[in-house]
Amino acid sequence: MDGDRLIGIALWVLSFVLAIVFFYNGIGKLAGSSFQVEKFEALGLPHYLLTVVGALECIGALMLTVPRLAMGGSLILSLIMASHAGLNIIHDNNLPVYRALVIISMLAGISYLRYRRSPNRTK
Repeated sequence: MDGDRLIGIALWVLSFVLAIVFFYNGIGKLAGSSFQVEKFEALGLPHYLLTVVGALECIGALMLTVPRLAMGGSLILSLIMASHAGLNIIHDNNLPVYRALVIISMLAGISYLRYRRSPNRTK
């Protein structure tokens, strides 16, 4: 197996794992699970934002699984995670910040690899 094929497999696996995680969390927010509601209330966010973020997470997760849309999905999810990190910094809760930064790095990696592997990219 050559390196390019291995990178392609790793890219698909990472994309699907992150898509599943974000879709699951998005559905939890849309359903109004008590855990998600408590997290939003602890950060002082309004309840309607729970629905907006949940919908954006579901849309971004689905976009990650479509190569042409993966960069857009990564951008949406990265903005959500950056906002999450910023809010947790304000509230002196550092563990979620590190987690968010790792996820943002993985999303950036997906975007970069999708861009590099794009057939329409000018070389």
